[in-house]
Amino acid sequence: MTLRHSLLSVLTLGPAYGYQLHAEVVERTRRDAPLNVGQVYSTLDRLRRDGLVEDAGSTPDNLPLYQLTDSGAIEARMHLTEPDLADWHEMVERVLLAMSLPGNHLETLLANYRMLWSPRDGASAETADPSGGAAQASAAHAQRLLRSAALAWLDSLPVIEPWPLRTDRRRRGRRAAEPASAPEGVESPSHGSAR
Repeated sequence: MTLRHSLLSVLTLGPAYGYQLHAEVVERTRRDAPLNVGQVYSTLDRLRRDGLVEDAGSTPDNLPLYQLTDSGAIEARMHLTEPDLADWHEMVERVLLAMSLPGNHLETLLANYRMLWSPRDGASAETADPSGGAAQASAAHAQRLLRSAALAWLDSLPVIEPWPLRTDRRRRGRRAAEPASAPEGVESPSHGSAR
């Protein structure tokens, strides 16, 4: 699952700052690989450039907040309902993320994954090329076991209550840019005297 889509999905909960998004993605997806907070910020920059997120002010301690645009909300919804391939790790992360978020997307996502993992009508249980030997037969057997495991996992998921963005996290992250200083001889509006 791409970090881009994970961030968009978490932002369906409302505006958040970068380090908060980092922690939410890690907690909600139970990622196998470590996630560098710098990846989060560079991905947020690309999402803003692509018109999928926008600035949403800042926290009381001046950390910039991000929120979804209409286009970002559409892309997040698609990610939470329409998987495009049967990949074990992608599925686990996407399903765990979807389970943690409120909304009616989970049943659609699970149904679509079941369809992706189900054997295709007319597909032979035999190897496509009998001359492929033991390695090809072993690979086909592994695929059948993986398909069976994926369907069993989807059917055994617990029911959990989605949860909101956590606000009890330590506030770390990029500070908002300092306003440009006024040219010499020009008073800054915040420091000028009242007239």
